[in-house]
Amino acid sequence: METLKLSTQAEVNEFAGTEIKGDLTIQGSDIDDLSPLSTLTSVGGDLKILFNPSLTNFDGLNNLTSLGRDLVIKYNNSLTNLDCLSNLTEDKSRGDLK
Repeated sequence: METLKLSTQAEVNEFAGTEIKGDLTIQGSDIDDLSPLSTLTSVGGDLKILFNPSLTNFDGLNNLTSLGRDLVIKYNNSLTNLDCLSNLTEDKSRGDLK
């Protein structure tokens, strides 16, 4: 199962794809812009967005419609809204928000 961890803004910027068959973890102190992920439509495993102190929104995840497992959002202290996750139509997650 494919797993992808994006740890820097540069890695986020380099992302090109529509689907991740396994888990996606977004975790990095300099990550402040998820718009390069706008082509992503499906994550087959967990989506973990953790410890991103500069991230204020999830703009860029607005085309994500399918999530295979858990959605975990923790310790993103500058986050002001989750609006861009509203297009999730196939969500098998339990969710964990802190």
